[in-house]
Amino acid sequence: MRRAKRREGHIWWKAAAMAGVLLLGGGSSTLIGPTASSAPPTSATPSGRPCALRAHRGTEMSEGFAALRDPAYARSTGEVRALTLFIDFPDAPARESAGSRYAEFFPFVPRWYARASYGRLRYHVFPVLRYFRMPRTFESYGITRGYGWSVHRAMMRDLAAVVGRSVDFRGYDLVNVIATPNAGPPADETVLSVTWTGGTAARTEDGTHLDRVSMIYGHDQAGPRVLAHENGHILGLPDLYAADDFHRTDRLAGQWDIMSLDWGLQSDPFAWHKWRLGWLDDAQVGCVTRPGARIFQLAPLELPGGRKAVVIPYGRRAAYVVEARTARGNDASACSEGVLVYRVRTDVDTGDGPIKVIDAHPGTTACEFSSGSFNSLNDAPYRAGERFADRDKGIGVDVLARDADGGWTIRVTKK
Repeated sequence: MRRAKRREGHIWWKAAAMAGVLLLGGGSSTLIGPTASSAPPTSATPSGRPCALRAHRGTEMSEGFAALRDPAYARSTGEVRALTLFIDFPDAPARESAGSRYAEFFPFVPRWYARASYGRLRYHVFPVLRYFRMPRTFESYGITRGYGWSVHRAMMRDLAAVVGRSVDFRGYDLVNVIATPNAGPPADETVLSVTWTGGTAARTEDGTHLDRVSMIYGHDQAGPRVLAHENGHILGLPDLYAADDFHRTDRLAGQWDIMSLDWGLQSDPFAWHKWRLGWLDDAQVGCVTRPGARIFQLAPLELPGGRKAVVIPYGRRAAYVVEARTARGNDASACSEGVLVYRVRTDVDTGDGPIKVIDAHPGTTACEFSSGSFNSLNDAPYRAGERFADRDKGIGVDVLARDADGGWTIRVTKK
């Protein structure tokens, strides 16, 4: 499905440690924290960072490094505060407690981000453990897959009116709105979860704009990872699955990043994403811009420390990235291990393939149990003795050996 482009803001949908609990009765309660409106990444790309490709103007959610902070996105390092609300509808009253629905996603999401960021993003969730009844029926809102800005704006205005002064929205970096799962069709029939950034959907009574909102519907097959995926958009990350090919959504990035198939076996973000979000230092990313051959040691992406990636740019808007993936951390269920090679383009829109994984074994698949046929790239990593080559661009990567800790030695050549 094609993404909608709107000047008011962006909408993104997927094919997609509790810090405090607020129990609301009839009174008024307040949760106030630091307001954040910074975006990843925060720096431009000076000559000293030639591999940090600059974001391409006019591209939806460009994979490049932004020169300016974008208030549409939340900060990606430090403390992030997520207000989490629950809603039901007159024609779909909640059948389970808000606490039970909350437990579907937390504390998994904060822990997932803590591992992915090596502790650099500290996600604090503040849930209001009750359902807010929307004033109109689910059916009357017109909530369908990829529903438009007007529907979302109407919902947020109604939500703000229903919540009133019972919740103080100030001081939060994002808002999660989790609907009762019996509202709408089951997630295995159609996925409705969506994230909105930028623009002004609604203004609450305390004057807060609801501009960074992840909406979650149904019992998604991804489980709690659907929320980690949607929140990834609020951090500025694009969709990596093939948005226009629902028969083969895995053909671009497979299951190798939560922004692709979030129900896949490997969900840790690509090293490129971790670098953009400030979870990796420049010293952890090798940069190859000059002709010649160089040897690199790659540490497993899933563990802290060490060199995590090698970037080989070609032109101003594209690069190959090489990283080592193992069955640990957020990738504990990984189907295969090895050296992953992928192409990044900063001038390709979200959902159109800004990242494309190179399949080292195109004639085979692996882990057929993983969500039917969506496993064509599960055995994509290169292993010792194998070689990636782009002869047209004069780029080669030889995988030399694996060490006892799961890292790999590679040789990168550039003509």
